[in-house]
Amino acid sequence: MDIVKGNMGWIEVIVGPMFSGKSEELIRRLRRAEIARQRVQIFKPAIDQRYADNGIVSHSGLGMRSDNVADAAEVLRKVEPRTEVIGIDEAQFLGDGLVDACTKLADTGKRVIVSGLDTDFLGRPFEPMPTLLAVAEEITKLLAICVRCGNPAVHTQRLVASDDLIVVGAGGMYEARCRRCFEPHPAHEQSAPEQSAQEKENHKSAVNTGRTAR
Repeated sequence: MDIVKGNMGWIEVIVGPMFSGKSEELIRRLRRAEIARQRVQIFKPAIDQRYADNGIVSHSGLGMRSDNVADAAEVLRKVEPRTEVIGIDEAQFLGDGLVDACTKLADTGKRVIVSGLDTDFLGRPFEPMPTLLAVAEEITKLLAICVRCGNPAVHTQRLVASDDLIVVGAGGMYEARCRRCFEPHPAHEQSAPEQSAQEKENHKSAVNTGRTAR
């Protein structure tokens, strides 16, 4: 970020797939703000309880204490007047009010640093993050490493069968994939043959039971 003069707020957004280091980069910036003796508040969605109940934690184990919030409106209610820097992790879970909340905070002279996924498990834009990117002063797009081929990865591959947009999880449920290796529906495609095999087995058992009864 270029040198900012006066009491001007701004929005920084850190995006990328899972395992790209978004939370780690957010923590790095927040720690630097604390070293500079700035007043910092940190928030994360209450539904994200993967690593800690009351803290943001990266996949590498770095962490900072944070407040849990249900939505972006709660962030606005909890921010203290004297706070200078606000960090928000996993912001894609905070709903459509995120853009308005970040804009209001920046308009009051606060530095707002937000991290989150910019695409969902199907590779589609994950609102409200894309809209937030459009109004941010600074954008950082991080890449992970594809676990299949080792190329830069821009996608988050879901490994469990679910059509729900939000399924909170980490390793074992998701992995990073590049454009070439990304498969939007692998869990469904894998579960279908298994289901068909089970149906055949059930049918076979039913036939054998019928023969025995006769």
